[in-house]
Amino acid sequence: MRICAYVQENCRLRICAYEATMSILKKAVPIPKIEEQQRLLFVGPHPDDVEVACGGTVAKLAAAGKQITFLVVTNGCVGSVNGLEGETLVQTRQKEALASAALLGVSDVIFLPYDDGCGYDLRQVTRDIVKVILDKKPQMVFCPDYTVPSECHPDHLNVGKAVTDALFFAQWQPLTSRLGLSGCVKQVNVAYYYTHAPNAYVGVKKTSKLHMQAIACHKSQFTEADLKQLSLYFTLRELRFGLPRAKWRAEGFRVLAPVHQHCFPEASLF
Repeated sequence: MRICAYVQENCRLRICAYEATMSILKKAVPIPKIEEQQRLLFVGPHPDDVEVACGGTVAKLAAAGKQITFLVVTNGCVGSVNGLEGETLVQTRQKEALASAALLGVSDVIFLPYDDGCGYDLRQVTRDIVKVILDKKPQMVFCPDYTVPSECHPDHLNVGKAVTDALFFAQWQPLTSRLGLSGCVKQVNVAYYYTHAPNAYVGVKKTSKLHMQAIACHKSQFTEADLKQLSLYFTLRELRFGLPRAKWRAEGFRVLAPVHQHCFPEASLF
């Protein structure tokens, strides 16, 4: 019995020490707050990814007067639900993306020229993202979480990694000069969407309907049955994120400050 009591007390002390050190770490290297950022860059692998992943957050930030830019990396030339293909599909998807962004309150949309399905040089994609970062000088960049164990789409993985690399390059003049660019930016945070490890949440109770309306703008990608399934999925997901945090409905992100992006992994535990 004495041994059991000793083990229990020892475990209790270890847990208390762990919680105390994590509390100190949170204060020493806090997670940046999404809604406090003024300039935000949302990077999507395809013309619909930002809307699908975090349309409610975009609508809320836009309504608050934030400066928001969408950067769409691929042209969406592969796949549609209505038989469109080639250049016709590309033009259709750009129109859908512009309509969707406008619905969310975003007018600044940049399209890169790459075909989806990995038909591109990832180094060039990274350079183009660095160029946009240097031009727009965002305080936070949103992109897919390329570390998700279940993610299989090459474009999602590639774009998430390209943005992560671009953020590192963009903060150092010697590195941007190697890319043939000039200038640098400091203290750029990253917010990963499509993540399995969220550590930051944005309440979207008032913008969840706009989220689904923005997705519905992409008629070449989603049938009515698809939209019903997505609506149910996002309702359950947002409630799961929001209810424990008194936000009712929320979208989750893995947010890292520059200090977390290099050498300090504890942020993933916050």
